Amino acid sequence: MSHGSALGGIALAADWPQIRNRSKLKSVEPGSVDAYYMLAAYVFDLTRKLEYVYKAARPFVLQADPTLAAEIKRDNEALDALGTKWKAIAEQAEEILLRLYGEIGEEHETLLNLVARGRRA
Repeated sequence: MSHGSALGGIALAADWPQIRNRSKLKSVEPGSVDAYYMLAAYVFDLTRKLEYVYKAARPFVLQADPTLAAEIKRDNEALDALGTKWKAIAEQAEEILLRLYGEIGEEHETLLNLVARGRRA
């Protein structure tokens, strides 16, 4: 599989939101059972799409940065250690997200702005 094929697979997996171009918020009452299931459906659907991203990119997995792999493993293990304590999992996941954003957020925004202006780094 080529890099282009992998990127194409990722691009294909990235679209197709639930109920596509119809309103989501107007379709449920906040706090209702339907609202809960709508959010669960979106979480499961996003996770499904990330599984497709893995499938598309897996031919390149052995080329991954070992330091990044170790970080992912540590974060996965920290979350797994919490079992089914959902509040604790959410808090730990948020902490990890904020750490990651702190590491890459500024760089990502700089690069996004460069590319949006038609420039390359």
